[in-house]
Amino acid sequence: MGDIKSAWEIAMEKAERLGKLSPDERRRQREQEYSSIGRLLADKYLAGLALWQLEVELDKYTGEQRKLASSALLSRLADAIELGSPEKLERALDGILALKQNEPGVAGIKDEIVRLLREYRQEEDRGKREAEESAREVLSRLGISGSAVGSVRPETIPECKQSLDDLARPYEQRLGELKARLAGLWQADTRKAQ
Repeated sequence: MGDIKSAWEIAMEKAERLGKLSPDERRRQREQEYSSIGRLLADKYLAGLALWQLEVELDKYTGEQRKLASSALLSRLADAIELGSPEKLERALDGILALKQNEPGVAGIKDEIVRLLREYRQEEDRGKREAEESAREVLSRLGISGSAVGSVRPETIPECKQSLDDLARPYEQRLGELKARLAGLWQADTRKAQ
């Protein structure tokens, strides 16, 4: 059985057969290579890699290489910021703050995201309580009550789930705006490197 080659190795072999690459092609290749490194580091960090280990890995690169990898890493961390997974959100924010601690505005945006998440959780809890009460009333009217009802999970009832999704929509929009502001802080650095 032959060796399995990565997509990168196959692309490099094709490039060698085609001859020398133009400066633009080389630049795109470098961007692709270091962007994939940055995304991989972000995934490892989100899966549990310690922050100091992430910084050690990033220190292996300098100049343009580091900027490209860092930008992809930070973008992947920003993408991981979601209302539905608070642990992942917190880890991503901590990583961004640690890597961009000297960047003005990062801490302020982090604080805004934390406040937004807190507001959302309060509204979500209120919405779930209301949906649960509504579901219990319907069941009570049907003659089902007491221990027969048990725990009502509003997210399993289509109408309640839709209501909770509608409740989340403005928070997701605001979170998207904050993530865009956050991403704008390091995208300028990447453009300078090119």
